[in-house]
Amino acid sequence: MNRVALRRFVALSVVAALTLVGCARPDEPVEVEESAPAEEQVEEVIEPPRHPLTGEEVVEGSVTGPAVMAKIDHENRPYVNLHRADIVIQQLIPQNGTRFIAIFHSDVPDQIGYVRSFRPHDLYMASPFQGLLASSGMFALVVPFWEDTEAAGVRQYVWDYRTAEDRDLWSTVDKNYAMASSVLFAAADAQAANATLAPPQQYFEYVSDPAEASAAAGTPVSNFTTYFSESATNDYVTSVWEWNATTGFFEKNFINGDPVSVESGEQLAVTNLVAISVEHDDFVGQPTARMLNGGGSAWVATGGKVIEADWEGGALTEPITLTSGGEPVKLAPGKTWFMIFPGDASTARTAAWGGPGSVSYE
Repeated sequence: MNRVALRRFVALSVVAALTLVGCARPDEPVEVEESAPAEEQVEEVIEPPRHPLTGEEVVEGSVTGPAVMAKIDHENRPYVNLHRADIVIQQLIPQNGTRFIAIFHSDVPDQIGYVRSFRPHDLYMASPFQGLLASSGMFALVVPFWEDTEAAGVRQYVWDYRTAEDRDLWSTVDKNYAMASSVLFAAADAQAANATLAPPQQYFEYVSDPAEASAAAGTPVSNFTTYFSESATNDYVTSVWEWNATTGFFEKNFINGDPVSVESGEQLAVTNLVAISVEHDDFVGQPTARMLNGGGSAWVATGGKVIEADWEGGALTEPITLTSGGEPVKLAPGKTWFMIFPGDASTARTAAWGGPGSVSYE
């Protein structure tokens, strides 16, 4: 191959386009015009429409109507339709106990219960879901928190404040149990009466394939327990979950291993467990979680595996964010049990109701 041919060969193999002037003698330069570099092709990932509280894929525009929330008593069992909630928040109350905020939207029952009282940190936990919140009442010093929740966009129904307009949404059951904890709320009717309200925003992040959930790369576990108090271990302040590989769910048990069931006999079971450590203040004897602009440690369990993560809170109506290794934590589609327990920084203020909690799994 002569020198001219060699030059042509090299030019063709190095650049995308060239221009040769004349026949080009060996002593003549070869003029080369380089083309513009090709633009990098970035694959666009289109996220499918999802139900905001379960992560299930849905038809675009099919999610309508407000979420229905209710404060649910922990002690008064069996629970009424608690297993149908999309998300259940378990929170600390005084006297070494916990209660629930059950959030319904994808499957709203005719009745839910048994409904209990509003607490100060319900303001921070319920506001991101907007919609409706049913409670049995509150004591006077908590009223400002209740009013702030209403101002944040949550319409509230209160047994103690019921009127002719909403009286038909309430009913009671004679269970010989103290105070208002035998109260049931007509969730489906309440949602229908407020059908023009907006649906809830997405709270957690999800993937469609459970195998791609963040916890899929985590540590295998057979059980996951959240303690809401360091000074007591009982069924009211401890949340015990066992992984069932056959059903693919975490199932809720009592400490002695007996299943925690609802009125229909079905055991409480969820796809995802989320536990976060939150600094709590003592407001007139009421433990109150500092959710706004807070942050701390988190644990996320899905598919029989668990990862450690971090949580961060924002403004009043904003969901928390979960990250692990700097990346967003993604849950599997399904129901989620969300446990908010007092962290170590709460020690000085929580002595009257048990001190900080913790998470244990194996």
